[in-house]
Amino acid sequence: MTTISPNRYFGILQIDQYYPDLVSGFFMTMGLYFFALFFGLGLGILLAIGRHYGGPVTSRISTAFIEFMRGTPLLAQILAVSILPAVLNAWLESQGIAPIDISWRVIFPDIVGVPRTILNTTILLCAITLGLNSGAYQAEFFRGSLESLPAGQTLAAMSMGMTKRQEIRHIALPQSLRRAIPAWSNEAVYLPKYTTIAYFVGVPDIFGAAKLVVSRTYLALQVYALVAIIFLILITTISLLLDRFYMRVKIPGL
Repeated sequence: MTTISPNRYFGILQIDQYYPDLVSGFFMTMGLYFFALFFGLGLGILLAIGRHYGGPVTSRISTAFIEFMRGTPLLAQILAVSILPAVLNAWLESQGIAPIDISWRVIFPDIVGVPRTILNTTILLCAITLGLNSGAYQAEFFRGSLESLPAGQTLAAMSMGMTKRQEIRHIALPQSLRRAIPAWSNEAVYLPKYTTIAYFVGVPDIFGAAKLVVSRTYLALQVYALVAIIFLILITTISLLLDRFYMRVKIPGL
């Protein structure tokens, strides 16, 4: 059996010496993706519950947050948040207060032992912003699923003496989360592509690595075609896994 090593494959594209950069960028992209997806999942559930079951104040706060995050460009959100530490430090210094240290970083060796920054202030803020934005979209998927539940179930829960919290926990959420999977999977599939926006503020994701390779080799077509293929394989895999997961947990008869 013939095996193709990464060096041989990237050598065909004449970028074999840069594959550690691309691999490190891919892991950065996946880190942003998983953090944003699961942070947004928890936030989205809370926002959906607040908007659907909350009182006048909670519902309006949830609605305002969702509409703001969905109604403003993600790039603008990331750019605004990324410059926030510098603006805050400038204000603190103007008030005679010691600025916040934003130069910290976490360094870890890559697959060939080269030290690389895996976390710093910019990366953390980008991940949180992606999670907040994703949570707003996920909240609408879960809210729609909550509203699709028959009203008779709420009446039945009340007749059994359940509190609103018990109804949400034992009746509404178990059903609505499973009902929402087909729509929610759209966000899970789109999100890897959204993470590429972090490249604009200097996050060393896969697009940042690709730009580095292009600037040194001028092989733009080959490099960006490779990145496109990587995303195609990634998103196809995520779609297949989510479809299989839904088939295992879906409510029978729906």
